[in-house]
Amino acid sequence: MMGRVGRALVWHELLERTRDRWVIVISVLFALLASGVGLYGRSAEADVAKLTGPSLVTLASLLVPLVALVLSHDAIVGERERNTLGLLLSLPVGRFEVVAAKFLGRSLALTAAVVLGLGAAMLVSEAGGAATLMTLMGPTLLLGLAFLSIGVLISALTRRQATAASVVVVVWFGLVFFYDLGVLGLLVITDGGLPQSVVSALVVGNPAGLYRVQMMHDLAGFEALQDLGVTTGLPGAAATALLWCGWLVLPTAISGVLLSRRKVI
Repeated sequence: MMGRVGRALVWHELLERTRDRWVIVISVLFALLASGVGLYGRSAEADVAKLTGPSLVTLASLLVPLVALVLSHDAIVGERERNTLGLLLSLPVGRFEVVAAKFLGRSLALTAAVVLGLGAAMLVSEAGGAATLMTLMGPTLLLGLAFLSIGVLISALTRRQATAASVVVVVWFGLVFFYDLGVLGLLVITDGGLPQSVVSALVVGNPAGLYRVQMMHDLAGFEALQDLGVTTGLPGAAATALLWCGWLVLPTAISGVLLSRRKVI
């Protein structure tokens, strides 16, 4: 159980992140773009699950990881650079508890950003469309929390806040944009010789890829994945849950180990 200091730190982190202008700007942009997608789907009178849903999946896979990384990149290194980490750890709170509290507080801020974005799209959609878009909420939160955990790890590994900011930008471009291009490059180099099971494993091994494939399958059906060249099935429910748990827990746990072994000056 988290102690009194840990709970206070969670609340402090939530308040501080909700005042971050970059988080506010990206969250509002996500809400506006999601609303635009919802209005377009409504005016087109098309099947929301086949049109608006995949469009929102693409939008969320781009912006939600960015919000999460911006939220988390200074979690540890920011305290170290301000010379407040030693003071924080002098309180009756463990180092793992500090990492967990920072992750939880920023997770609450991320949840508010995701609810704002998808909630805006639901408000402008018809009743049936809103129900369909509700299915996006849980997986989109998982996507954001996975990148939030990655951001906390980057913050624990770096010594300067500017370095952490640069690294999260590289990670965002790498996992969201260039990862799929790398998989495509492997297919080109091997002249399509890679087994589909290997291609699928590479795709779902990336949280952004796992999110896209999972939601495209749920919203548009397996035929949409076949159109994209994915001909093998998704991992089972247990394997998918294990993948998400790994992305959520392992980076944050490693951050706690790093903080517990590193001397604080």
